[in-house]
Amino acid sequence: MPRHSFWLAKLINIVLSVVQVIIGLYIMLKLFGAAEVPFVRFIYTLNAPLLAPFVGIFEPVTLMDDYQLDLSAVFAFIVYSIVGYILMRLALLIER
Repeated sequence: MPRHSFWLAKLINIVLSVVQVIIGLYIMLKLFGAAEVPFVRFIYTLNAPLLAPFVGIFEPVTLMDDYQLDLSAVFAFIVYSIVGYILMRLALLIER
């Protein structure tokens, strides 16, 4: 029985994981109102192209007058997760 490496599915999984971490950090930093320090600006810069297609879909929600939940970013996280999962399943089918 030949051993499959499934390299394409692994690559998709790695890219999806990186995207999820970057968007997840963005959501958390926005939620807790992080100061504009270099790390925060770096995360926001990384997110700009990822979130651009989703900007303005939903209005941000303010919680307890201090915390802001960016629902467009949450939606982007969900969409990227679903698309990544579908791509991984397709890659596994192709590599069999």
